[in-house]
Amino acid sequence: MDGFDQSVGIVVLAATNRPESLDPALLRPGRFDRRVTIPLPNQTERAAILAVHVRGKHLGPDVDLTIVARGTPGFSGADLANVVNEAAINAVRGDRTVISAQDLATARDRVLLGRRDTTNALLPEERHSVAVHESGHALLAALCPHADPVAKVTILPAGMALGATEQLPEVERHLYSESYLADLLAVRVAGRAAELVVFGEGSTGAANDLIGATAVATRMVREFGLSKALGPVGYASESSEYLHADPPATALTRPYSEQTQRVVDKEVAALLRAAEARATDLLVRHRTALDRLTALLEERETVDGSVVLDTLREESYPGDARARRSPDERHLGVF
Repeated sequence: MDGFDQSVGIVVLAATNRPESLDPALLRPGRFDRRVTIPLPNQTERAAILAVHVRGKHLGPDVDLTIVARGTPGFSGADLANVVNEAAINAVRGDRTVISAQDLATARDRVLLGRRDTTNALLPEERHSVAVHESGHALLAALCPHADPVAKVTILPAGMALGATEQLPEVERHLYSESYLADLLAVRVAGRAAELVVFGEGSTGAANDLIGATAVATRMVREFGLSKALGPVGYASESSEYLHADPPATALTRPYSEQTQRVVDKEVAALLRAAEARATDLLVRHRTALDRLTALLEERETVDGSVVLDTLREESYPGDARARRSPDERHLGVF
């Protein structure tokens, strides 16, 4: 970095995704003293990136890049390029030269969940259990007024996932209210709640859901000041080793005492129990819709969000189509 004259007009640029590992001497004035953090693209930017990657490719009339951008929150430019490439491969495998919306949806699932292996067949009882589990997630997402709308529910195994309930955010969120987080917790634990309602016991299928829900509840208590017992106190999570990486669920070092940790653990457990109790109560009240959606999933393997809403409408207004609500209604939280 030495030997440059200010009048030369040379600008030296460097990039890293591990800023914490840089030598402080590199960051002193006169060296790399200006830092620009490049965040992941937002929804509008993702749509623009997708438009670049689809150039020269034939898109079907049903393709809406705005919808694809909505369904890819947290994707980098490289991830979006991978989605378009996978969609093109999927179209070629189908002996087609035009990329359809279904090709892009399948490509997104592969990037998120992994490759779908047709040899990874589930036992009949496992298939039924997965259908119950995913039906619980989907119904709670439709019943909670602040949850993101359901886009698709599937019980086809892909990667390490035996099934999936996909939600599409209506807007690009930067702030999350307590009501939104409470609904998020309820949706996360709804798969396990559905198993408890139908089978009377849980299963190992809820492991990842519980890990994610615990991480959210922990941040609500530790960072967001959403615990009455702890009060408006915030303890930041440990910094991630990589930019954009998820913070660890538990920190090896804590900036507070063991007594405070016991309060945090108690509050986190209370949030999760309340979310599970809420999910269980809603599913018990809508048991008919739960059984109906489970049967549809076992029959069709994959259904879209409109089927979930229709299932709830049929439960609320059986045999009276004129009394049903409009098909474009997003949530049914009043039921």
